[in-house]
Amino acid sequence: MVMNTPLADLLPLRTTTAFQMGLRATVIEALRSSRHALNLGEDAFLAVLSADEWGNSSIDPEEERFLSPRACAKKKTEFVLGRAAVGYALRELGEYGHVARGGAGEPIWPEGMSGSITHCWPWVAALVIRSWMPLAVGIDLESLERVARTDISSVICTAGELDWARRGSSSSERLAMIFSAKEAVYKAFYPCCKQYIDFQDVGLSWHPERQSFRVSVLAGTNAQLPSFRECEVHSRCFGGFVFSCMVHEPER
Repeated sequence: MVMNTPLADLLPLRTTTAFQMGLRATVIEALRSSRHALNLGEDAFLAVLSADEWGNSSIDPEEERFLSPRACAKKKTEFVLGRAAVGYALRELGEYGHVARGGAGEPIWPEGMSGSITHCWPWVAALVIRSWMPLAVGIDLESLERVARTDISSVICTAGELDWARRGSSSSERLAMIFSAKEAVYKAFYPCCKQYIDFQDVGLSWHPERQSFRVSVLAGTNAQLPSFRECEVHSRCFGGFVFSCMVHEPER
């Protein structure tokens, strides 16, 4: 059982919560479902930090220069925590390089590494994977309460997705899952195609037996996207949050 396995692959906090275990379980599912099954703690490392415990973290000056001087205190803390989590994960995988920042804010990973970062106050998580093949990796954490404040269904959903959301016992929870999953897709594929991916460019279909969305490219999109064959995003709700994780090897 996942919940009984060691936590050596999770950044050691003073306490380990069900929330952190939920993130870890979702990542394990995504890694196992990738074409070349990967293992957390061997091929990948998940680092999770809380601003409540790690708010005074610091990062390397080479990475600090990517922080906007106009960022508010909260944004600065999130950025520093994110980079601190990345640094911890890289070191656990035997890599000591810096992570640069691209023009759209995306992290530029050292050679042989792939990964993704997500912030949702007070939490930050970074998933880093060591792999010989290029991987599309995306994680996203959202607050259910924050997503529920605004009706974003017409912006993020296709007709089929909206129908699925409305058939559930909690439509706001399902809408948050769709939003988070599509954010994970964007994070995963932007480094591959360097193109903006709109919410309406991809479609999601929920597979309850796998606790994941199957991803497809919708007809009429102008985005030049890599192959989405057998591409899925694992998504779970727990502790007032929704967390999504995608690990995919695009076909050459």
